[in-house]
Amino acid sequence: MNQRILFSALILFTLVLQSCSSNVNKIFWVGGYKTECSAGAGKIQCLNVNRSESLDNPNWENFYTNIKYFQFEEGYLQKIKVKETKLEENKIPADASTLEYELIKVLDKQKDIRTELNGEWTLIKLNDAPINRMVAIPTMTINLSNNLVSANGGCNNFRGRIQYLTCSKISLGAVAGTKRACINKNIEPEFIEALNSIATYQIKGETLIFYNENGNKILDFIRGQGNKPNSSLHDIWITTRINKNPINRMSPVPRLEINLFEMKIMGNDGCNDFTGEIEEVSMKQLKIGNIASTNKMCRKMETAQSFNKALNQVTYYKLDGLNLILFNNENKEVLAFLKGD
Repeated sequence: MNQRILFSALILFTLVLQSCSSNVNKIFWVGGYKTECSAGAGKIQCLNVNRSESLDNPNWENFYTNIKYFQFEEGYLQKIKVKETKLEENKIPADASTLEYELIKVLDKQKDIRTELNGEWTLIKLNDAPINRMVAIPTMTINLSNNLVSANGGCNNFRGRIQYLTCSKISLGAVAGTKRACINKNIEPEFIEALNSIATYQIKGETLIFYNENGNKILDFIRGQGNKPNSSLHDIWITTRINKNPINRMSPVPRLEINLFEMKIMGNDGCNDFTGEIEEVSMKQLKIGNIASTNKMCRKMETAQSFNKALNQVTYYKLDGLNLILFNNENKEVLAFLKGD
């Protein structure tokens, strides 16, 4: 009888021990964006987790199952404590995980800086030097959902996969692309060489800066969005027409410089120097505030007067290759320019 009781107690103890060992509490970080991952026959958006409690050297990996009661928040890192349960084989659905997770507590939450990389960017500096505005300006798109960086160097399209990403470090696989022969002036070779050398990054407002492994600044981008102005507008322009009338080349030709970074215009109307503030600029609109100028009297003032009157009427613009056309609020051409040197 005693042996039976002892045997039953042993079995019960074993079952309790197995039951306890199947539940484990764990702590890890959940990233602020999801990435595309394979799940059986299709693709799903997976959470990204770092199974370490520290974010010093995170090892992010796809998390293929749900966490009961957990609420994902785009743009935020969350440190969570969960209960991990190993399911019995006869309770596991086909193609499902053998583990089940349930949220116990959110321990910490902070901004996920990495999510600010998402979107379209336009190059403004290469190797810490301003871009030659006569060349085609490279652009870049970052898609964290696919861990991809795609770019246009001014002629060819390029693509690279993000292999490692933290709040300050980034590593890309080899950046490769099309091989078209480029007729227009470009800085594509230098741009791609720099893109292949990025090691760390910093985001300052609407500016994204990449550094190489030596800490040297190699690429500066400004964020480009759907209604942001065409970056090619930022240039020096030589007047070719005023109210559709060709400029008299025997007289001084008005020049206009548009500076999108300082939101200013400046130039010479053929007699006097002028400067003004840009009040509004988008992909189509260009509205200029009050314009101040010097007060010299020149022998021929007709061109300068016509130019100033037209400039004060500008509300829209159109870029066509090397040509810039400005329109009034009735959509009539008032000024036309050719890109300067």
